[in-house]
Amino acid sequence: MSLNGKVTSLKGQELMAETTSGPAAVKLNDKTVIRGELPIKFSDITPGMYVGATAAKRAGRNFPCFALACFQRRPAGYGRGHGPLSSAPGSGLTMTNANVETVEDVAVQDVQGRVLLLKYKGGEIKVLVPADTVVVKRVIGDSTWLKSGAELSITANRADDGALTATQITVRAGK
Repeated sequence: MSLNGKVTSLKGQELMAETTSGPAAVKLNDKTVIRGELPIKFSDITPGMYVGATAAKRAGRNFPCFALACFQRRPAGYGRGHGPLSSAPGSGLTMTNANVETVEDVAVQDVQGRVLLLKYKGGEIKVLVPADTVVVKRVIGDSTWLKSGAELSITANRADDGALTATQITVRAGK
């Protein structure tokens, strides 16, 4: 299951978060992967990078992108490909995890940006990344990133007794 929200506290291995669906207690263990996001410059996007692009589905082959996460290499647990954004089903939003094949600077209807050709097993897609798009690099972090007020996304498993255990946590870049 996926949760989005803010850290309210961390005591030992128990994380308390205020999520979009209310307060949640989430257990951490030695297998919980904690990642952090660091802002990077728009110009740092280059061919060969592995990225996760969140975009809106539109007619044609260009998808306007509104969030781009760059990785040093494909992280474990991240699939390749293109499909509906799992955290927002039915929204028309997509997630593409792929390698950047080409980067082209463009101006489309008064929007300055870059068109990225993203290739994944079984296909490719072009995403239009406006210059004001949030671009971050994901890095491995640790529990010191889980400070009160930090925005995060949690992937967790629910036990039969209802308890949540995080498999991965991403601490979002500050705005």
